[in-house]
Amino acid sequence: MAVSMLSNAVHAQTTSAGTKSESRLASADLKEITVTATRTSRKVSEVPESVSVVDTEQIRTRQAADIGDVLRYLPNVELGGGPRNLGLSPVMRGMGDDRILFLLDGARQDFNRGHNARIFTDPSLLKRVDVMRGPASTVWGSGALGGVISLTTLDATDLLRSGERFGMKVRGGFQSMNEQYIPGISAYGLVGEQFDYLLDFSYRNAADDIRHGDGSKLQNSRFESYASLAKFNWTPGDHRFTFSAQTFDQAGKVPSNPQAASTANTLVDRDTEQRNYTLRYRYENVDNAWLNPEVLVYHNTTYSLEKRLFDRRRDETDFSTTGINARNSSRLELNSFTTQLITYGVDYFHNEAKGKRNGATRPEFPRGEADVVGLYLQDEITLWERLSLIPGIRWDYFSSKADGISVSSNQNDRVNFKLGGLLKVTEWFSITGGYSEAFRAPTLGELFTTGTHFTCGPRCSNLFTPNPDLKPETAFNKEIGARIQKSNLLFENDQLTMRGTYFHNKVKNFVDLMVDFVFRPVPGNPGRGGTTTSDNVHDALLKGFEIETSYAAKYSYTGFSYAQTRGHNRTSGGVLSNVQPDKWIVMAGLNWPTHDLSLGWRSSIVSAQHRVPTGGTPTPGYTLHDLTLTWLPQNGPAKGLRFDFGIDNLTDKDYRRHLNVLKDPGRNYKLAVSYQF
Repeated sequence: MAVSMLSNAVHAQTTSAGTKSESRLASADLKEITVTATRTSRKVSEVPESVSVVDTEQIRTRQAADIGDVLRYLPNVELGGGPRNLGLSPVMRGMGDDRILFLLDGARQDFNRGHNARIFTDPSLLKRVDVMRGPASTVWGSGALGGVISLTTLDATDLLRSGERFGMKVRGGFQSMNEQYIPGISAYGLVGEQFDYLLDFSYRNAADDIRHGDGSKLQNSRFESYASLAKFNWTPGDHRFTFSAQTFDQAGKVPSNPQAASTANTLVDRDTEQRNYTLRYRYENVDNAWLNPEVLVYHNTTYSLEKRLFDRRRDETDFSTTGINARNSSRLELNSFTTQLITYGVDYFHNEAKGKRNGATRPEFPRGEADVVGLYLQDEITLWERLSLIPGIRWDYFSSKADGISVSSNQNDRVNFKLGGLLKVTEWFSITGGYSEAFRAPTLGELFTTGTHFTCGPRCSNLFTPNPDLKPETAFNKEIGARIQKSNLLFENDQLTMRGTYFHNKVKNFVDLMVDFVFRPVPGNPGRGGTTTSDNVHDALLKGFEIETSYAAKYSYTGFSYAQTRGHNRTSGGVLSNVQPDKWIVMAGLNWPTHDLSLGWRSSIVSAQHRVPTGGTPTPGYTLHDLTLTWLPQNGPAKGLRFDFGIDNLTDKDYRRHLNVLKDPGRNYKLAVSYQF
């Protein structure tokens, strides 16, 4: 749905009206809570930051095929990279996905390779996705200049119904845009009173190329993928141990740059594998206000093998991240009107990358490693249960090194601050404000890449040159906003929600890829073709706002959002290239609780984007309409069955998102059926 407010109102209303099971009611309560903004559990409505939550029900209703479908209707979040999921790159408030931190069950996902997606997972495995817009390094460290996208996978308790100790779920689906077939199966249960488990497997087979609105097809966009999840929870008393293992494998013939059209020289047979392992420990005792620790250990790998079809050249890319997060929270009751929740901890992670070409070292993806350690302190202060102040400070040290080049290391450190505030003027009206900082350490590729960027004829090649002296990018963001949340306005248990936020984000030392294409020798290239290097080239200003509103009653709901971002190059003047156009989301829906039916409609109205740098390509505006229909019987012989039908791009619009080279899909009929027993 369009707005996080709506997910707090509409789906809670839909759940209570259309279902009676305890598990779904628990889910409705859960989506009110986020840990992304503060690393502690707080209601979304009570954090100063701009946070949206996409819950399980929304993911299922949308029949999300990839992360792009999950994020599609959020304000100031746009999808770049084109329709191939291997090239998907979200943009948030004008920041590309290399400046967005991805978390999967709390574990960093730092894989970064030009023109490729950074995270691969099947949305059917997800319980929720939290999206925090704006800098967040004080809480999460390097990488969160634009915000945080945090994905959380399902637990057995999310699927078990009241009184059940074991269950299975079989599912199947179809999407017409590429004749995609989507079977899957889950098994889950309880062992005793302390142990639960979930085993899930899903398969996707896109048997045809993606169809555009004009009837043409995106050549070489077929694929086959497998995804699995094994998750175990053991809860002896106040202790909780969680282990999860996730796999994702995808194969297909695609161009080496999946964001571009395929040619005979670029087509590869590509296999992508991603593995994620996490082990989490928590201690929660309501009688111990001083001790509430959590420790997360994780390891993830991304491996890609590309066999170029015209000459069988083999390129291998291998990237891994290993990390540990440890923190504790202590609650202080200072007096009758003041409470504090002090959170402090340490983060450490190690990234390692290597690439091979035909078995030898590949300079375009150099062998290197990076280590980052951070210490942080945050204090959540509540006064008179109306004023919340959340100051925080964090120090990070990062070091990177690579093999095989003369200057092979980069070290730096950074201190970041934040201060957020929320004042409840009345029980239904509040104002928010805040200041936050963030940084992004240069990636191994930006620092150390060598080799050939592209060829330009006989004895002519543009060469990568390393730049180990890169400075970290830094962001300084200010926000102010207002919120309204009012119940029982026109009918019993209805809810009106409104939120507006203005942001002003200064970013320094932007790292950009500088291509110097000349036909004479230059430093770094003794021949012809020039050089390509990463450099800190300019400072930027990103500012804009988000307006969201929704109204939900027992039998219907409606809402809209509007988002705008403006980007300015503060060094050389002009506008930034990565800023997306203005976007409206308008939506409405009907619920028939007695028939277990719900019908939804959403329109995305995207303005033309003419604010582009000199030489840039403007993008015309477009309007898309989507429909969803859900039947979820709660009683009778059909109980346990779920039926979802949807149509994306109802009018078969032929369009292209801003900055994308490729056009997006045309009309897409979607069908999903599941049975839980």
